[in-house]
Amino acid sequence: MKDSDWRILAELYKNPNMTRAAERLCTTQPSLTKRIQHMEEEFGAALFQRLSKGLAFTPEGEYLGRQADIYLRFLEETKRELARMQDAAHRVITIGSSYTYSKYDLGDLMIRYRREHPDIQFQVVTEGSDNLFRRMLEGTVDVAFIRGDYEGNLNRVLVSRDNAYVATRDTVLISDLRSMSRIGYSTNRQTQQQMDDWYEEQFQEPAPANMVVGYIDVAWQLAEKGTGYVCGFVPEHYEGRNRLALTPMCHRDGTPVSRNTWFFYPQNKRLPAEQQAFITYVEQEFTLGLREAEDFTGC
Repeated sequence: MKDSDWRILAELYKNPNMTRAAERLCTTQPSLTKRIQHMEEEFGAALFQRLSKGLAFTPEGEYLGRQADIYLRFLEETKRELARMQDAAHRVITIGSSYTYSKYDLGDLMIRYRREHPDIQFQVVTEGSDNLFRRMLEGTVDVAFIRGDYEGNLNRVLVSRDNAYVATRDTVLISDLRSMSRIGYSTNRQTQQQMDDWYEEQFQEPAPANMVVGYIDVAWQLAEKGTGYVCGFVPEHYEGRNRLALTPMCHRDGTPVSRNTWFFYPQNKRLPAEQQAFITYVEQEFTLGLREAEDFTGC
């Protein structure tokens, strides 16, 4: 049975006149007769009796006429609900965000945006930057805030530039690090490579193996206890609870070791209006300018 067959039954049940039904259904009377014959063959029962004044339903036809009305109302309700669900889905933006950006920045950004767009909901995926960049390429997140300079078929906007520090319980000289334990933590490969390259630049030898813990917060806690030192990037507005001495990490030419955070979004793709509006908002938010390396005081 086609949906159009159920509409024929519903129309004839309301008005059992072939001529009028054909007009209302925008079809011809022979076509209508052919569809009725097809339905009778499918159900193996006569649905109508042809009378001189029109049609009369058989008991089987009466039943199907009532069912047709139920089916069409069910179909319409189903379509409305699916449309509502799809509309709601378009109002959910899935954001990928690195751990550090989620902790220090993303919450404030989402709050500011929802003040102007209260119907928008956010779903946040917090993972390492390597995984988030892969997710962006695969399209499993809508947009992402990613630490590091990744290249791919994506648009990006520079969000921040953070400088690196050595975190210790007590103030130290860079030369002191050779005799101290290095505390590592889970991070992306680009960040780890930057830390290792800096150490090798300073001491002309490979970076020592880390005592690796989980997130950088745990590493800072161990550093506060005097267990060793932590190399990491610290947001400009960082206010840690740990009482740590922060020594700037600089290259031998005096420039700071820094890391960019980018906002990534799809390239050459027609996006839902809600997603495009969020992208435009972020672009405007962060195109006002960033603190450049020469403004850094510490190296």
